[in-house]
Amino acid sequence: MKKLILILTYFLSTVALLTQPQVSVAAEQTTVAGSNLELNGVGVHSELRKEWFLNALYLTTKTDDAEDAVSSSGVKRMELRVLAENLSGRRLKRFWIERIKNNNEASSVLSNAKSVRDFANLMDNDLVAGDIVTIDALPSATVVSINGSEIGRTDVAAFPLILRTWVGDRPPSSEFKDAILGDVSSVQRSELITRLSAVQPSQARIAMFDKAAVQAREEEERKKREEEERKKREEEERKKQEEQKKLQEQQKLEEEQKALAEQAQKAEEVAEAERLRRELEEARRLLAEQQAAAEAAAGPTEAEIAAIRAKYSDQLGAHYVPYFEYPQRDILRRHGKSALMRPRKGKTHGDVSISIEVDREGDLVGGALVSSSGEKILDDAVMNALFDSVPFPAMPEDLPGETFKTTVSISIPAPQM
Repeated sequence: MKKLILILTYFLSTVALLTQPQVSVAAEQTTVAGSNLELNGVGVHSELRKEWFLNALYLTTKTDDAEDAVSSSGVKRMELRVLAENLSGRRLKRFWIERIKNNNEASSVLSNAKSVRDFANLMDNDLVAGDIVTIDALPSATVVSINGSEIGRTDVAAFPLILRTWVGDRPPSSEFKDAILGDVSSVQRSELITRLSAVQPSQARIAMFDKAAVQAREEEERKKREEEERKKREEEERKKQEEQKKLQEQQKLEEEQKALAEQAQKAEEVAEAERLRRELEEARRLLAEQQAAAEAAAGPTEAEIAAIRAKYSDQLGAHYVPYFEYPQRDILRRHGKSALMRPRKGKTHGDVSISIEVDREGDLVGGALVSSSGEKILDDAVMNALFDSVPFPAMPEDLPGETFKTTVSISIPAPQM
């Protein structure tokens, strides 16, 4: 009996030893869009001392340099395996926006504002322990999937901004950044890979997001059909208006020809000719009034549109101002307390001009620094406040175009001690 127990124990130990390396190898490699990727590093992401994710970075070639990981070409994958019991989508959406802002230059975030906003909206999904989120950098797009189902795409330029949240200046922790860049012992790496392989979604969660992916594709196709139908209706309306205009011009020409013919026939009758001339002038006057009335009904004049633009630009500036917070702590850190006691323009205060571009709903499309205050800390504070002030007031209905772009000047006052 004892001999049998020893044989079974030896057999089970051998199976465990043979199985463990296979799990590790599977976790250390993956294939994305036909490209073979290697596990660069894996680390535990914690917030407020609570484990949120077990995160892994896959690259075509391993690297321990953060900037090389961000800027190198080729297909990449960021993988997040959920450890927390549950994470709300609303919290995750705000979490990613703040992380992206804190680890990238404000100008880079604003120049890709739509891509960042689209990515944050994709992350607005409630997650539970075992869920797997993948963020893939493909040649043409950044693709987000949950439990194997694609939930959406955004511009490929968004991926470097997202990756810097792991390996930028303000990662979840220095230990996490080191782990993602492969700077851990072989024992720690093996333990993390074992944990990574163990985190798997339930069949119910896989089915839920598979259904959600189908619904998302159907919704995208529906929107595409509606847009095509809208363009078709606009084209038909344009052709109809052109045909009506040609018909009116033809009718006008026929009326003038008829009037001229009547004048020729009654040349000897001066009074009659004068009457006909007056009738023709009256007809032209009425036609001009009708045309003027039609033009007035067509929409505002250029001058009115210019006034609407100016008023809306003022609204954008007024909306933005309350979101600006003077960066007193950063100014103290750089220039010392004496700078606040003796403020100087271009150092502790000044004038900044920024460009703002919004879509018809008032969501931020882009922004850039037009003229500097002379102090980068003040400039960055102005740019960060611009992102925080979304959404802006919606565009007036009479304004043409899909977006509106303007320049707003902000006067940063001297700090008060």
